[in-house]
Amino acid sequence: MPEKYTTPYPAKRIYSDGRSEDIKVLLAKECPVKLFLNGKLFTTLFASPFELKELAVGHLITEGIVSFREIENIEVEGSTVHVRTRKETQEIYAETSGEVGEIEEVGKAGKKEKASRELFVDSDSMFEPQVVFAGTEHLESDTYKLTRGTHLAALIDRNGKLAVQIVDVGRHNAVDKAVGAAFLKGLDLSQHYMLSTGRQPAYMVIKAARAGVPLIATKSMPFDSGVEAAKKANVCLIGQLRNESMLIFASEWRVKF
Repeated sequence: MPEKYTTPYPAKRIYSDGRSEDIKVLLAKECPVKLFLNGKLFTTLFASPFELKELAVGHLITEGIVSFREIENIEVEGSTVHVRTRKETQEIYAETSGEVGEIEEVGKAGKKEKASRELFVDSDSMFEPQVVFAGTEHLESDTYKLTRGTHLAALIDRNGKLAVQIVDVGRHNAVDKAVGAAFLKGLDLSQHYMLSTGRQPAYMVIKAARAGVPLIATKSMPFDSGVEAAKKANVCLIGQLRNESMLIFASEWRVKF
């Protein structure tokens, strides 16, 4: 039910003709989610208060911290998620310093990733245009209609079947949760494309590429940085997806037109 993502708040509506009225509106819920990795606080994410296991798994994968096969256990306690990996000490890469550090440093630096390697989605997947156009029916959620304050990410297979659909207050969280849900379900992401309601800077494209997603489609427009990242990562990037048209900015060969 979309109502679980919302909370009612009083507001006063003022009209241009001088009238006013007291009303109640539904606002999207947001909460801090503490993510612990091997007993150490890794980060705090501000997200919708549901699908927290998916959020934790997806975030660690799309940030390049761990692969799914390295995750041994996931426990959710309220708004806290504990993830245990097969290695007690994870080596991670600090983008700011370029140094490899221990997990204890994660909370201080914030953004870390594994030692850098060239991102390249090694998939030959192609999609029929009709399959991509069909995604438009999954781009708006009931929660968005109620609040006008949420984003959505979805995964659709090569036959046009909806595999995952996630709503969150953050576009990056929605992508993380969709990826996390896919890995928990055992889906092959190389055979799916991702729908997103958010704009696509390089950061968003790279998150999807780290998970092995070969095509990203958004109803918004990408940034130039997102296009360049998609080209380097062998990812097809589609913007301004509508019922009647789409714009392909990178790896157009993945759409069989």
